[in-house]
Amino acid sequence: MRLNDKNIVKGYLLDHLLVGSMYAEQQSAYLNSYETGLDKSHITKLVETYWEISDQNQAIEMLQSLHYRNQDENLDVVYAAFENSENYVDILKSNLPDEDGVFEYYLNVFRKLRHVVPELIEEKIITDFSQLKKAKDSGWNYGRSVFLARCCYELDYISEKELIEYLAKSHEELKRYCSTWKEYTTSYIFGRALWGGGHNNGMVQIANDLLNNNQSPLKNKTYL
Repeated sequence: MRLNDKNIVKGYLLDHLLVGSMYAEQQSAYLNSYETGLDKSHITKLVETYWEISDQNQAIEMLQSLHYRNQDENLDVVYAAFENSENYVDILKSNLPDEDGVFEYYLNVFRKLRHVVPELIEEKIITDFSQLKKAKDSGWNYGRSVFLARCCYELDYISEKELIEYLAKSHEELKRYCSTWKEYTTSYIFGRALWGGGHNNGMVQIANDLLNNNQSPLKNKTYL
């Protein structure tokens, strides 16, 4: 758990920054400063290879996209189909846009849900699907967006002012879906599992450390 002892962010600005804490811990980055503490070569590789961002326009487009993902009404249809699995085909076909590839894409998301949700219940990450209905994968979307914004700031794709504004917006929007930091970490784990990430145990350990480690800035914080 890495903490910066120089350019420290405090107060409500720290809360905004901590929306990216799950991703930051994955990357062994600072939790309490805008600078990540990572080598520029590592940040560049992460941003260019994983996110396919190589200029300012691509950075801004991706950062905006991560916010829009939680507003995808088609995912609401998938969640409704999951809760009524006997009629899932009718629900999906009746409510999804009649466009090439759209039905197949969201059917694949539905199939992933059928695999991921029982797995998370078995691993005692959640007790039932109702815990995810409001939060969805918001922690995953906003969590990645905040850490990615920090990386883009260090690569001079966005200014510090733009970073601060973006983090504030991310925190405010996340609160529509998650009330507590525990819900945030669970939502992040769910999102990562849903979109293809394995090794849930490692992510659970990161979440536990963030919520309970005495060094963690999230220790003693309950509500977003």
